[in-house]
Amino acid sequence: MKKKNFQVDDSREKSLGSLLGVFYELEIHRVIELQAYLLAEKDGFKQSPLHYWLLAEKEVHQYF
Repeated sequence: MKKKNFQVDDSREKSLGSLLGVFYELEIHRVIELQAYLLAEKDGFKQSPLHYWLLAEKEVHQYF
């Protein structure tokens, strides 16, 4: 009797992993966006939006 070689199709797991990665990136973007707004609001919107975005990115990436 000949043995059959079964191959596991892990493409579904890979696509799920990449999908979760996309959701993670989108959520991080939303958190940075909110943090940038809160920083700007606290500062009275005195600086450019980019200034607050970069500060928020730095703060958020310390936690994630």
